[in-house]
Amino acid sequence: MFKSIRWKITIIFVFLVLSSEILIGIFNLIGVSNHYHREFSQSVDTVFTEDIKNDLLAAANELTIPAPAEDDGAATVMEESSANNIAMINDILSSHSGSLGITASRFYCILDGKDGKVLTSSDGTTIIDHTPTVETAIAGNEAKEARISKKYMDYAFPLKNGDAVKYVVYIKDNCHQLASVTKTLIDIFLMSLILSLIVSAIFATIISKSITVPIQQLSSHARKLADGDITALQKTESRDELSSLRNALVDLAQTRKRSSDQAMGEKIKVETILQNMSDGILAFDMKGNLIHYNREAKKLLQRRYFDDIKFDRFFKEINAGITLGDLLYMQPDGSVEREVRISNQYLQLNFATFKVDNKVGGIIVIIHDITKQEKLEHSRRDFVANVSHELRTPLTTIKSYSETLADMPDVDRELQVRFLDVIASESDRMARIISDLLTLSELDENHTYIKTPDTIDVRKMLEIIVERMSLTAKKKNQTLTYRPTNEVPIITGDYGVLERAIINVVSNALKYTGEGGKINVYSSKVYNDICIKVTDNGIGIPEDKLPHIFDRFYRVDKARSRDTGGTGLGLAIAKQSLESSFGGKIKISSVLQKGTEVTITIPCK
Repeated sequence: MFKSIRWKITIIFVFLVLSSEILIGIFNLIGVSNHYHREFSQSVDTVFTEDIKNDLLAAANELTIPAPAEDDGAATVMEESSANNIAMINDILSSHSGSLGITASRFYCILDGKDGKVLTSSDGTTIIDHTPTVETAIAGNEAKEARISKKYMDYAFPLKNGDAVKYVVYIKDNCHQLASVTKTLIDIFLMSLILSLIVSAIFATIISKSITVPIQQLSSHARKLADGDITALQKTESRDELSSLRNALVDLAQTRKRSSDQAMGEKIKVETILQNMSDGILAFDMKGNLIHYNREAKKLLQRRYFDDIKFDRFFKEINAGITLGDLLYMQPDGSVEREVRISNQYLQLNFATFKVDNKVGGIIVIIHDITKQEKLEHSRRDFVANVSHELRTPLTTIKSYSETLADMPDVDRELQVRFLDVIASESDRMARIISDLLTLSELDENHTYIKTPDTIDVRKMLEIIVERMSLTAKKKNQTLTYRPTNEVPIITGDYGVLERAIINVVSNALKYTGEGGKINVYSSKVYNDICIKVTDNGIGIPEDKLPHIFDRFYRVDKARSRDTGGTGLGLAIAKQSLESSFGGKIKISSVLQKGTEVTITIPCK
């Protein structure tokens, strides 16, 4: 509320008025006090002239008759003489009481010069405080105190007889009258202050409103101008400051509208080009500075910021093998094509120049994402090579054994059975390869079947799998143990897919762990995931082989893998089926000759 100009003006105006009132009141109080003290000093100075002082001294010493030391009536004579002296002094002071301003709060008295005892006073006072002024007078010196800081004013004049102080004339003002006048002035001041506060607040509100309302209207119109409504404000002929500001805003809005219209045409051209392209677009000027780009370019080039891009430096970083000079001077009217790889992405870059005013104005780079095509081509080549190799090996074995049997019709029964077992085994291996290939084909094509999701108790599933495969482990004197870490929730999904993936992992651990090895299976719930971990102390996997472990037909040790009956497709199937059916992940970490750890994580649904 107090941030608005209206309130600020009101507060400042009221503050100034109240400050003025307070200062005036303070100056009046100080002035009255000064006047009162000054009047006391002037009264004393006016009355106690040299003539009056001499008269007082004469009155104090007149009729003073020294008495004989042994005369009994001497004391009486001295008392009468002293009373006469005091009476004469009192008469002189009384005659000037008007000039001294003797009132209820101001009195005079005659003090004994020895102990300051009150001998007589104008208002019957019998006891007074021995102020510094009184003490000074008793010591033989005239003294006066009339400072504002004191709560009283007084004056003392010693009447001497020789060097001895016989009497002291003392005048004191208790400042009661000043206090009364001050209280009256303060009451008047407070009433005036309250009245001024009310009046100033009213006037301040009126004045601030007369200033702020036009400003608010002008601000509202200025916002409309900023939004493009140039008719929201019109020029005026008035010459005040607000009118000048209004006219300046109108001129600014009109100028901005013209500039905006001109820029809009250029912007529409560029935006049309950028927004209608499904590929990435980069545009560079003749100095190699980036002047335009679209969101697709940022996505394909995997960059969050393009502010620091320079043509030569950027395309050198991504190994495009091209410079600005190659395009502008060697092939100014043609186009150049380059292919680059960024992370796991393959991009095709088409470079071409564009013209401005019949001159080469810069370079346009069109970016195509050819990752899918490259990966498909690479996969196709690898797939054909791998399938050919995997099928040729058992076929060669089958052919050689069958030819041997054909060439040896009289072979004994035992050798014949052994040869036929080999042929059957290789046939089974070919069947497994074809079955795995069909499974991967279905996963690649994202084949989905309408099937009611199964309720899966992961812990029970693992117990069954471990129990079933323990027989295989005992053949190699291995220890296969299931160790549940904590409770895992019941989930829903394809029971067969999850079971096949876990069996594949456990089977690999058994195959590649030597005699007497240990395989442990763990299950736990970590945050919102179910975690299944299979660890072994087998032969392990070299670090450089780990990135390819999920590739199809990939084997770390091809000869040994083939001897164990593997097709090289098990982990690829496990990974792809977990991802597609459960949204899960599978991760492998391993140390050569120390063991392997496979971790499967499945989100809890």
